[in-house]
Amino acid sequence: MIKKLAVSSFLTLTYATQSFASGDKHAPVHHDAGHAESSGGLPQLDPSSFTGQTFWLIIFFVIIYFIFSRKSLPDISRAVENRAERIKNDLDSADRLKDEVTSVQDTYEQSLKKSRDESALLFQQIEDGIKTKAEENTKKFQEYSADKIAELEKNINKARDAAMEDMSEIAVDVATEAAEKIIGVRADAKSARAVVNSLNKAA
Repeated sequence: MIKKLAVSSFLTLTYATQSFASGDKHAPVHHDAGHAESSGGLPQLDPSSFTGQTFWLIIFFVIIYFIFSRKSLPDISRAVENRAERIKNDLDSADRLKDEVTSVQDTYEQSLKKSRDESALLFQQIEDGIKTKAEENTKKFQEYSADKIAELEKNINKARDAAMEDMSEIAVDVATEAAEKIIGVRADAKSARAVVNSLNKAA
């Protein structure tokens, strides 16, 4: 933008200087109409006026540049610097927000991973506890059942022995009475018991 202003100023000064120089050059022409008609062409292209045109061009360019350097150029420079500063601040803010988002995302992922690990560990502990408790209960039940079965078998054997003893006594009594009724002789209870026991063993 500054370059465009400088170029525009330069062209304006060139045109103004040429016009000014051409006015000076044509001052005597009004007094000599014949000479003006004979010269023809553009006065700006007259080589004899190049020195004056260049001098005034430099003077006006220095003046315009001095004005611009005192007022316009500092304002433009400040505006550009302010704009650049705002852009830099915006970029810094964007980078800072990006870092914050990345940090929050990393924290969230770490928390999520920690929660998953803790949940998996808790489930494993619960599963192991249930398994251990079940094994302990199964073992206790087996031991309790074995004791109860052994006690039950013992009671059954005792009941069977008692029943066999009662049956043997009944058989002895029956045999004694039968012998007495059949042959009229009462058999010895001891002998009858021996016979019954031998029959039980044979069975």
